[in-house]
This record gives sequence, structure tokens and C-alpha cells, in this order.
Amino acid sequence: MLSKQLADIGERIKKNGIDLKDALSVLQLTLEDQATQLDRFFPYDTFSGLHQLMDRTVHGAKIERFRPTGGRRPLHRFEILTEDRKILGHLNMIYLKRVIPCYYLVYVEVLAPFRGRGLGNMILRTFMELVKERKAVGLLDNIIPTDEPTYEIYTKLGWKRIRDLMGHLIVEGWENYMVFIPDSIQARDVKKELSRILFNLGKSRPAIDMHDNEDMVKRTIEEFRSVYQTLTQLFTSEISSGRASNLMRFMFTRLTTKLIGFRRRITSLIGYTGGESLEQISLSDPIKELPILPYSPWKSKEGNVGIWGERKTMRVLPEELKKEPTLFIENLPLYRRPYLEDWINKKGAPSSQSLKISDLLDLGFDPTRLREFSHDGIDYIFERISPHFLSSLVKKRRFLREIAKCASGARFRGATVRINPPLLIFQDRGNVYALRKKVGGIHSQEALDQLKTSLYLREMNNTAGIDRAILGTIKEINAWLERQFHSSFRQEVEELTYFIPWNIEKNFPGIHVDTRGILIDHLWIS
Repeated sequence: MLSKQLADIGERIKKNGIDLKDALSVLQLTLEDQATQLDRFFPYDTFSGLHQLMDRTVHGAKIERFRPTGGRRPLHRFEILTEDRKILGHLNMIYLKRVIPCYYLVYVEVLAPFRGRGLGNMILRTFMELVKERKAVGLLDNIIPTDEPTYEIYTKLGWKRIRDLMGHLIVEGWENYMVFIPDSIQARDVKKELSRILFNLGKSRPAIDMHDNEDMVKRTIEEFRSVYQTLTQLFTSEISSGRASNLMRFMFTRLTTKLIGFRRRITSLIGYTGGESLEQISLSDPIKELPILPYSPWKSKEGNVGIWGERKTMRVLPEELKKEPTLFIENLPLYRRPYLEDWINKKGAPSSQSLKISDLLDLGFDPTRLREFSHDGIDYIFERISPHFLSSLVKKRRFLREIAKCASGARFRGATVRINPPLLIFQDRGNVYALRKKVGGIHSQEALDQLKTSLYLREMNNTAGIDRAILGTIKEINAWLERQFHSSFRQEVEELTYFIPWNIEKNFPGIHVDTRGILIDHLWIS
């Protein structure tokens, strides 16, 4: 049972004298996906008295302000600090000196275990007190969906939407901005000055976001390093003896997959130059040699299996799959995608059970998330996803059906659209799996990467512009979908995944080249 494993972590935490913030960071970063099967237990009852300790920590927290240092660090910063100066949250802002002084709130965050305890309100109120004191306006870009509970945090504190304040004067791109206007400047007509501020802010946003990204990368690296050190402290005896428990393998694998996922994401951040390198986090050789355990093998007390989707497909599946989805799926062969095929050609074909932490670091992704499955003459793919995305996956499944209805017969730069929704969704042992039909294509991002990295494909792409054809087709489909479903579905459209026709065995795009240029006959949306 996972509850026993977590109780063991609690004992180790107390035995090693690990402080609250580091203990919660370990639990949150490595075991967050298990919340769905533990409900009330997870993760903060892992050892006795934790809730009371968290309450005392929050009660004793103070906010300190840090001014910018150096020309390349223009961000003002508030930090929520514990009595022993551990950071529980922060707020980044920048001062915009105009006719009306303005503080633009760049980013605010509270560590996940401490959310819902009033710290977010406390740091926002501190920001607003500064705005009042300086007789300035406060400005923020609220990208939180209006139906999210946290959206109301700002409106309850007196923030107003720009569109409500300025009406027809609003221009495209300003929809999400909110403004706080203190009483000291309420009498002025601020609409004209706000327009100037927003126009200038639009020009400055790339530079502001660049500095915020730098700050975020630095903080995240420090957090990864702290969690790694805490894990090595928790499992000292296993590391020394060379006998790793499943719990130890699972937690270090979770850390590694999050680390490589973060490494992929930061390369696309505005302004990221690698100055804060992830090489600062160096895993020891014993940890690199650990066999991976990327999925939760533990059952909850109830041991229930959840299956949603097409009854027709469900009826023909093997009984072993329906009774023990995790064990059945995790023993299926890995999906031989181009990302993995190239690595296999160099290293030799591994079984998923033989993969080590060092292999994940070398690959740069977790190949065990995708499994191939053939049954009754049909080829399928199983994808393991985070339980946090279960509800969004169910929503996407409904949205894909709507797309199928309106896209039938439509062509985009000559390409037709095919829909590949999840046929079934399984929930078991804290894991969630989506079953789809296997298509003759690969993810659009993987296709673009292959066109850049494979020597013969790179040369062909430079001549023919295959990447431009792929991106142009996807852009045209996205624009059409936004018109069809209106801007209220913009987030759903942005989260769609495109698959490009591809011969996986030969690692070659399934396209046509003639006098008209590059032709993509069809692509899939999932």
C-alpha cells in the first residue's frame, strides 16, 4: 500500500531532522500524482502533527522586499519568508515610470503545499499597499480562466478588468489585463494614460518576460537541487548498501523525469541562454545506475479500476488488461518512435525494465510513457499521463468529436483533418492511461526536430521547406478552429496535438513534392 510507503517517508523525515519546507517539496515534486488515490491522506498527513506545523509556519511568515540589483536585474521582488528564512512564495514586479506611475505585477507564486492558506492574499495586499503608498496604479496580465476559483482573488481585492474600465478604447491583446487604481488617483481621468502605459508595456513585455524567465530558471534549479539533496538524505542506507527499494526508485525516477521535462521546456523560453545551466544538478553514479520505476505500482485500499470510453472497444479487450491495467500496460513493448529509434541504434534495444536513470538523462525524455498494443488485428498506442490532466483529457475527447463534425471535407493547404481521440481512459494505482489507435505519423514537434537533426532530412528540408509547410498547415487549421469555435475555446485549440504522416521505419515524412510545392495529404489531431 502506498500509505505504508508514505508513512515510511514520514519516519525518515523525522529521523533525519529534515525541515518542513524541504519535506513538503519532496512530497510535492515526487508524489503529487498519487493525490487521486489517497484523497484526504495525501500528502500532508504523512507524519503526525504536520498540519499544525504548517499552520505555525504560515502564521510566522513575513514578507520582505528586495530592490533590483544591477542593470540586468530590473525586477522588484517580494518574498514570503519563514522565521528561518525559507522561501514559501514570491512576487516579481517592475516599475514603469510614466505620467502616472505604474507597478506591473509580472508573476506571483506560492509553493504548492502552502496554497489556500492566505499567503497569496497576503503578498498581493502587500503589493497593493506599495501601490497606494507610491500613488501609482497596479497592472497585471491575468491569464487565469474566469471559471477558476483563483480568478476571483483579484476582483475581491478591488482589481478591475481593463475592458470594463476602458470599453471601446481597448485594443487586441489587452483582454486579460486588470488594473488596481488607489483612491488617491481615482479623481483623475486615467484611461488615456493607461492606454499609453499598455502600448509601452507591449513593447517592453519581451524584455520583462526574459528577466522573469531567468529568475524562474534560477529558482527552479535551486529547488531541484534541494529536493535531490533531501532524497539522498532520506535514502542514505539504501544508497550505501546498493539495495534500492521500489519507493526509492520511484521517487528518484520522478525527480529525473521532471528534471528532463524542465530541461526541454526552458530551451524555448524567451531570453534563456543557458546561463543558469541544469548541469549544476549533478546526480551521483549510484543514483544514475538505479533501474527506473516511472509509474506508481501501489494500489489504494479500495483497489478500484476506472475505465471510461467506448463500450464497443472495452468489450473486446483482454480481461487481464481490464483487471490490472497498470501491470498489463507497463509490460507492453515501447513505442518505437524516431526519438527512441536513433538512441536504440546507438545503444541497442533495451527492455523497459532494464532502463536506468542515466538512460533517461541521455535520452532526454521518458520512453516508457508510450506503449504499443495490438489486438484483434488493430494497432493501438497507450499513453501514460499525469492524473492531474484527467479532467482536461475528458474535455478534449468531447472537443475532438465536435471538430470531427465540422471539419469533415474541409481542406487546409490541400490537407484533410483526421481525428484520433482517446478510445478508452484507464485509471489504476495512481496512474492514468489513454488508449488511441496507432496512426501512420508522428507528433508535429518530433517531425520538426527530425527535419532539423537528421542529416539527410535537414538537407532535403533546407531545399524544399517541409517545416514551413507543416507549420503553415497547422497555423491555418488553428485559425479556422478559432473562427469556428470562437475565442472562448482558444485554450482548447492551443492544447490540440498534431500528427504528421511519417514512415517510422525509414524515418521519412509522408509528403508529396511536385511543381506546386510541398503537399501534405492529411494529418491527425489528437
